[in-house]
Amino acid sequence: MKRSVVATASLAITVLLASGCSETQSSTTGESAAANDGGTRVAFVSQVEGIPYFNGFDAGAQRAAEEFGVEYEQAGPATVDATEQVRILDNLVSQGFDAIAISPLDPTSINSSITRAQDDGVQIATSDADAPDSDRSVFVSQASDEQLGATVMDQLADATGGTGQYGIISGSADSATFNAWIDAAEAQAAAEYPDMELVGGIRYTTDTAQALEEAQNLMTAYPDLAGIIAVPSTAVPGVGQAVTTADKIGTVAVTGFGSPQTAAPFLESGAMTSTVLWNVEDLGYLTVWALAQLVEGNEFAAENEVPGLDEPVTYDEATGILLLGEPSVFTAENYADYDF
Repeated sequence: MKRSVVATASLAITVLLASGCSETQSSTTGESAAANDGGTRVAFVSQVEGIPYFNGFDAGAQRAAEEFGVEYEQAGPATVDATEQVRILDNLVSQGFDAIAISPLDPTSINSSITRAQDDGVQIATSDADAPDSDRSVFVSQASDEQLGATVMDQLADATGGTGQYGIISGSADSATFNAWIDAAEAQAAAEYPDMELVGGIRYTTDTAQALEEAQNLMTAYPDLAGIIAVPSTAVPGVGQAVTTADKIGTVAVTGFGSPQTAAPFLESGAMTSTVLWNVEDLGYLTVWALAQLVEGNEFAAENEVPGLDEPVTYDEATGILLLGEPSVFTAENYADYDF
């Protein structure tokens, strides 16, 4: 799918910051009369609404809802707020949804809500990010943590020649998923790129503006910095803009885990060399399919043919992980082929 190219870096940041000025957002689709007719109702709680990444998730989930005849609602905090995310989940449970997926900001704080929901007969899955110590029924994973972390480090090493200082700007310090990606990236650096040095520790942020500030501070503290990894999608435009403003395009390489649409202006300008992700629309689609299977009491097979997806989806019974596939790398050459 072709998309309209985001025109400028400042526009991308404006859109992301604007999401923090609104109230909690939600969307509903599928069989809209399902709630009244006794049909299946499923929902997803995102980490933050109003950004291209979760808009893409919603688009894929809506397509699946119509395909499988369920009602779908997506809701999430307007800013990165773990407490608000728990409140949204509890509210959806009280509304009588049959199954709910969540991308946890803080897996510790969400665990008790997941347990209560399961006890009340509501099937709970995690998707996009996991709460591995919770009572969730399944984790719908985009790609393995090891593959994602190794791929982003390979991309940074390719851009820097495999040497020099680099920084990492992450999201919530409590995100098990973000931390797993970082651990995998550092392991890849230790194994394959001994001449690359992480400096400044892991810098944690809650939004685009804070990511911009942390990137600026990092470049000031380490004038020889060769690269930065921006972990959450919300950090990508902040880091990209910081490098642009500092006139360090071509000097400080940036990669991370942003959607193609979020990274677009920075890929075009060269402020980002790549972004590593997956097809988020397919992830949303797979999540709704998985929720429908949970409601129907169907067990996942080791390999699952999902109507509407091109490739089989694997399931690891030991970990309870349903795996979409391998990471994708988006660059200036291919990002415009994707609509999220």
